[in-house]
Amino acid sequence: MIPILKWAETSADVRSRILGRAQASFAAIEPDVRYWIGEIRARGDQAILDYVNRFDLRDGIIGKFSAEQFTVGKFRVTELDIEHAYDTIDRDLLLSIRKQVELSRKFHEAYAANLPWSFEIEQVAGVTAGYRRLPVASAGLYVPAGKAPLPTVAQILTVAAKSAHVPRTVVCYPPTTEISETAILVAANEAGADEIYRVGGIAAIAALAYGTETISPVDKIAGPGNPWVQAAKLLVSGQVGIDMIAGPSEAMIVADDSAKPAYIAADIPAQCDPGSDSAGVLVTTSPALTDKVRAEIAKQMATLDRQGYLEKSLSQFSALIVVDSEDELVELMNEYAPEHLEIHLANPAAFLEKVKNAGSCFLGNDSPIAAGDYATGTNHTLPTGTATRYSSAVSPETFTKTIQYQHATKDGLKELLPIVEHVSDAEGLDAHKRSVQIRFEE
Repeated sequence: MIPILKWAETSADVRSRILGRAQASFAAIEPDVRYWIGEIRARGDQAILDYVNRFDLRDGIIGKFSAEQFTVGKFRVTELDIEHAYDTIDRDLLLSIRKQVELSRKFHEAYAANLPWSFEIEQVAGVTAGYRRLPVASAGLYVPAGKAPLPTVAQILTVAAKSAHVPRTVVCYPPTTEISETAILVAANEAGADEIYRVGGIAAIAALAYGTETISPVDKIAGPGNPWVQAAKLLVSGQVGIDMIAGPSEAMIVADDSAKPAYIAADIPAQCDPGSDSAGVLVTTSPALTDKVRAEIAKQMATLDRQGYLEKSLSQFSALIVVDSEDELVELMNEYAPEHLEIHLANPAAFLEKVKNAGSCFLGNDSPIAAGDYATGTNHTLPTGTATRYSSAVSPETFTKTIQYQHATKDGLKELLPIVEHVSDAEGLDAHKRSVQIRFEE
């Protein structure tokens, strides 16, 4: 069961485990990841097929296909596959996905419209500088489908990329059951994906980075995934851009006596059920609240399906933490730098002003993380493991780049000449100085 910790009395080892959560080093798995990336670079589609048979084959079945049926020709999802998905999907689920995509587009297109797509300033008389923002030409969007199928990831990543006007969006997911695939295909198609492939794990990341006979390479890769997927993203970065290292799900809830224990007790397991390496943490100044929340979690757990994941994640990286003051609460929250932050306080908007490190914030008792995951339209592909100190949620901005420029008239360049002469002398780069001086020797 989830522990209650008085933070001032908690040992350094336990503090380190809670603050560090499941952000394991990639060192142990890096050799295997490098091996498969090398194989796919060298042997292309055949290496992907070997990878799929090694890691996705279960009882003679690969996703919804027998091992004999799953050939290179099954990598790419066809129009007939998509039509079949629409024919078989539950009607209520289809309508919910369409509404989900509508809300995602509303947020992400407004986000893109408010980005500065160009900028220019006069530096000195006769010298202007600026930039143009452009979308990347192609984006690879990774959708996990191992512990649970994630059609929401398929639509939210595609919507973000298309809102940035990316011309080619490529969705990849591991081969999975027909019912799971159906939801992923419909979500990706509703969001406007251009290509969809039944290729997952290291193989998908390597194929998106380097290309194979079937999958053309992309310019940027985005999406969550297990440690092997994230290690692969890290190893191919430089060949392609990546969004971030997005690890296991994590949530922090800050609360006072105005909070509803039953709500918090529902929200912590909600963030722990994706896997046993997930984390849910409550921080409060109220010991009475932690007791009530713990009792509620015990009561609600009996009604939930993923008991195995929940029991481990609640005891391993989760905790109900009591601090001595609001200042200590703020300090701990920003040190933890959570992926998701729920604010169950009497004045959540005021507390938001104190938040320096968080991926996405949920204000008030009636703003659960699950609403953001599925329905509010914001992006739930977020940095984890304290990466919110320097990284942000996936957005249209993720799929853009800027090109800087400058223009100088002769008079403007003359204003800059002394700077170039003195600094190039200091750096010992006389050709730099000469390239400017020559323009005044005519």
